[in-house]
Amino acid sequence: MKAGEGAAIREVARRFREDLWNTGDLALADSLIDAECKIHARIPFATDFMRGPDAVAQLVMFYRLAFSEIRVSVDEMVVDGERVVARWTARGRNTGDLLGLPPTGRETVTTGIDFLRVTGGKVVEGWVSWDTLSLMEQLLLPAQPEPGSGFLPLLSRLWEAVGERTSTD
Repeated sequence: MKAGEGAAIREVARRFREDLWNTGDLALADSLIDAECKIHARIPFATDFMRGPDAVAQLVMFYRLAFSEIRVSVDEMVVDGERVVARWTARGRNTGDLLGLPPTGRETVTTGIDFLRVTGGKVVEGWVSWDTLSLMEQLLLPAQPEPGSGFLPLLSRLWEAVGERTSTD
């Protein structure tokens, strides 16, 4: 790797996670994400939101419609050649509809990891993993958990919400 390339790759990863998500400036997707980029992630939609800059911009917009006061910070990064791993934390307030779930007004915190391959100053491929279960718990469980609450009651509420959503479609 040439001098300065590691810093440049680190900056692309930081901007991908912090600048794009915090500002909601969807034009940043074009400058950060290659047209042929594929992001491998478990996204709960039938639509493929993860191919190229337009798709990633749509995903950012989707979450920004569901959450206000979004604050994403990269907590740690490791660069190795053209690969970078970024561990991040995202905070926001659920003020909009999320997959048929009404807004709760709750402040949420979730964490995740990006494993990105960066060439030519753009993300060309990535793997994203984040704690969706924790986010659903924060949105669906009572603020003060009752004895016996936990994963199974959450799963039951998710199935109910999905059932209600599909029966009205």
